[in-house]
Amino acid sequence: MRLFIAEKPSLAAAIASGLPGTANKTRTHIEVGNDIVTWCVGHILEQFMPEDYDPALKQWRAETLPIAPDQWKLKVKDGMQGQVKAIGDLLKRASVVVNAGDPDREGQLLVDEVLLYLGNRKPVQRVLVNDYNDGPLRKALASIQDNTEQQFRGWYDSALARSRFDWLFGLNLTRAYTLAARRIGYDGVLTVGRVQTPTLGLVVARDLAIENFKPVPFYTLTASVMHAKGPFAANWRAKSGQAGLDGEGRLIDAAVAQALAARLNGKPAKIVKYEKKPANEHPPLPFSLSSLQMAANDRHGFTAQQVLDICQALYETHKLTTYPRTDCNYLSEAQHADARGLLDVVSANLPALAAVAAKADTSRKSPAFNDKKVTAHHAIVPTARRMDAAALSDNERKVYDMIARAYLAQFFPPCQFMLTDIEVSIDGETFTAKGKTPISAGWREIYALPEPDADDDAEAEASDKQELPVMQQGDTALCEKCTVKNRKTTPPRRFTDKLLLAAMLDIHKYVDDPAAKARLKEGQGIGTEATRAGIIEELKKRQFIQPLKAGSKELVSTPSARGLIAALPAHAKNPALTGICEQALDMVAAGRLTADDFIARNMQLITKLVDDASTATLNVPVAPTVQCPQCKTGQLKKRSGKNGAFWSCTNWSAEPPCKARYDDFRGKPNLNPKPKGGFAKKTPAKKAPK
Repeated sequence: MRLFIAEKPSLAAAIASGLPGTANKTRTHIEVGNDIVTWCVGHILEQFMPEDYDPALKQWRAETLPIAPDQWKLKVKDGMQGQVKAIGDLLKRASVVVNAGDPDREGQLLVDEVLLYLGNRKPVQRVLVNDYNDGPLRKALASIQDNTEQQFRGWYDSALARSRFDWLFGLNLTRAYTLAARRIGYDGVLTVGRVQTPTLGLVVARDLAIENFKPVPFYTLTASVMHAKGPFAANWRAKSGQAGLDGEGRLIDAAVAQALAARLNGKPAKIVKYEKKPANEHPPLPFSLSSLQMAANDRHGFTAQQVLDICQALYETHKLTTYPRTDCNYLSEAQHADARGLLDVVSANLPALAAVAAKADTSRKSPAFNDKKVTAHHAIVPTARRMDAAALSDNERKVYDMIARAYLAQFFPPCQFMLTDIEVSIDGETFTAKGKTPISAGWREIYALPEPDADDDAEAEASDKQELPVMQQGDTALCEKCTVKNRKTTPPRRFTDKLLLAAMLDIHKYVDDPAAKARLKEGQGIGTEATRAGIIEELKKRQFIQPLKAGSKELVSTPSARGLIAALPAHAKNPALTGICEQALDMVAAGRLTADDFIARNMQLITKLVDDASTATLNVPVAPTVQCPQCKTGQLKKRSGKNGAFWSCTNWSAEPPCKARYDDFRGKPNLNPKPKGGFAKKTPAKKAPK
């Protein structure tokens, strides 16, 4: 009997549908023919925490750092005990085990680690499924391989090394910098993480750039040109060696600008270039999780975490959309056969789209259908499930609508337009004008793009939208007037969830090291589709970033965040570290470096970073303290309890402990009543005189 262990229940159900025999589903597995299919729910095991290895490590002390287990151990995640036991019982019945994790290194690890934890000795095979459609699924099941092949051993080793490195890096540096901050009175935790900290560094750097920004005035020239077929506006383009330009090519000399305008007014013009050509714009690809999160933040103001939660509900609860945690914008070619049925469902679920959906041409195959570009999962698309409209929240309906429109767009023709490009010469100066004239809306009939970003060049945008007269190269015209416009540079935009997700995906743009830059670009940035939203949300929960103002999508770093980033050495906050790590993990996957050697090399870095923390200068907000009136050596610190705020002594864990505790009164300890506990003896209250 073969036992398939899938990464998640939906994959288990797909595998069972592709096996011969009648399926009989139970709470923990599916029996079908001579096979059994069970599942994990992502990682159902987690690493020991320091206190699991040694209870003494529950106390955060600098002298115990760095912490590095001699023998790594795993434990069952809360709530997963029943499924782990079920897998263990099924293993006893199996003759062969099939690892059906996702076809990537994390999918390899999360099944293999369960088999190791349960002490499996049965032979293990590997199946790679990235498309649940019948044809590709049966092809995968017919191509099962041995789990001991180098590719799969490499995936496991590299995923294990990455997991252990993240534990060592995050846990040790979080403790080291939190302890350094507490020595100056900081009341909180300064978390450090391989992905979290570079992400926070982006926000801090952007905020500082905005606050230190000094606008640079510059000038642009626009010519009002009269042609025999009609007027148009053209923008000046500086020639090589032009006087009055700065290093960025901007005209910053007002006298030069005014002299140019005065010289060109009323001068004859000549059309030296006139091109008009048709162009097509294909529909945007279906959504990956990140592209959906960015679009929904832009359109509806949803945070990345909100979109992930909504997508999980649409997938798990309502069964209306496919697996959401995907980094892929493409679909398999086999999925094209589902088009007619899915569009019928979309029309029924979203009646407002029914009329336009009827125009869809399901014989059309957009570039989105490409087997070669499908990764571990395909793009997010609607399923054939009919919607219970009453069961969906308003936000769920909005996201479903976005997913449905993106899918529907794949069966519409490209948007067609004419591009016009004009170059004008006026007394030796060059001016240009561009135009874009719609011909056919195509997919835009059903898929409305958001308005251009606020930082788009308004002048260029206006130029593109003007209607340009028909003309020919060599035509003459007249510069009726040349106008100087006073402009100034603007600071960079503050990050939003959308822009921060985009920066995490394109993190290579913020890295100087060429090798690390190339690896980050190849690996699609830092974090994964499954973790990026959580990282941003964690930064908010830790009060490292917050909205610029109530209701704003713009994010700003807090003083604690700025103090931490300023104190951290470059290695701990530079995204290049992830690029360098990924290069080393590639070597682990290829068998050229062992996981143990990878960890040993990085422990040298972690040890140095921990040592740096002991002498780091931190500028973080310090919570107000009051000397404890009981023990005289400790400080009263404000804390939060189940009944609200209170103040207690920092010597609560000393020998002997000071248990002084006071109620909070308007942000200060109420020292008038007798303390609850403490060293002082209680004295009976005096009776009031009769």
